[in-house]
Amino acid sequence: MNATRPASPHIAPRPDWLAQVSEPALDPTLAIIDAHHHLWDRSGQRYLSDEYQADIDQAGHKVVATVYVQCRSMFDRARPAAFQSVGEVQFATAVAERSASRPYGATRLNAAIVAGADLCLGDAVLPVLEDMRERSGDRLRGIRNTTAWHPDPRLVTNPVPPPAGVLLEPTFLRGASCLERYGLVLDVWAYHTQLDEVIALAERLPNQGIVLDHVGGPLGAGPYRGRRDEVYAHWTAAMIRLARCPNVSVKLGGLGMGVSGFDLHRRPLPPTSLQLAELWRPYILHCIEHFGVQRCLFESNFPVDKGMYGYGVLWNAFKRLTEDFSAAERASLFRQTAATLYRIAPH
Repeated sequence: MNATRPASPHIAPRPDWLAQVSEPALDPTLAIIDAHHHLWDRSGQRYLSDEYQADIDQAGHKVVATVYVQCRSMFDRARPAAFQSVGEVQFATAVAERSASRPYGATRLNAAIVAGADLCLGDAVLPVLEDMRERSGDRLRGIRNTTAWHPDPRLVTNPVPPPAGVLLEPTFLRGASCLERYGLVLDVWAYHTQLDEVIALAERLPNQGIVLDHVGGPLGAGPYRGRRDEVYAHWTAAMIRLARCPNVSVKLGGLGMGVSGFDLHRRPLPPTSLQLAELWRPYILHCIEHFGVQRCLFESNFPVDKGMYGYGVLWNAFKRLTEDFSAAERASLFRQTAATLYRIAPH
């Protein structure tokens, strides 16, 4: 670990608190691809493959594969700055290979990898992408940069926040345009206040597949505390416009971050899946209504969201929200959309 690395801005999980609520898995045979998770070893927040696999095993849901998403983990500090993030790909690949060789368990951890090459390098990102592809064991499926930004210092979700307006920087657009030649998805994490930038990005790169993380980041903390209805109106209007961009899909989840303002970690007991489903219904169902099941995919965002609820409870909430959907629609939301976007072959 680099002792000078900034501390995590995320809420630390409390195992004893989480253990107060335990639920059996609903529909335990429904196949799931967890479309967004991280692995890291940070001060006070170790969450590597053993911890993640334990969450999956204890939850009892049929998680058949997962998508690892960059989080500045295990950089190779000995390499030039542009290539240091290749170390994260090597780390994620090693986890994937270990998982694939396990004589027990049915989950393919890190079956797809979304890496963190700096797209602001423009065309100079090409050799970095090549290096990542060679070292990923054919698992590199996308790129994500640090892009979620707000001027209020209380609204931070990355240890190293980005500058303002990076999504529309000419160099970023140039770098993002390099992804298409490799068939790589562009993952984007942005707050609801940045959705106009995401729309402009999608329109400027109409042939580039884009996945918007965490339902488009409706904020509820800092200056937005107590303004949930106002934020929801802004968010819904922007998401309807974004849904008109056929190259954009959206991940359903990530509402357990502190910036969402739900403050579930402050309750005496962790939330149940019924409580989560009721809380999230307006956001999840709005996305599905406008993007459709073939452009929506469920994510855990663990361990980030683990500060507010358990893994099994999370997936039960998603299952409750879709209990009236057809089997084909649920298959798309829980597995097939992720498999298609990230080119994950059947087990």
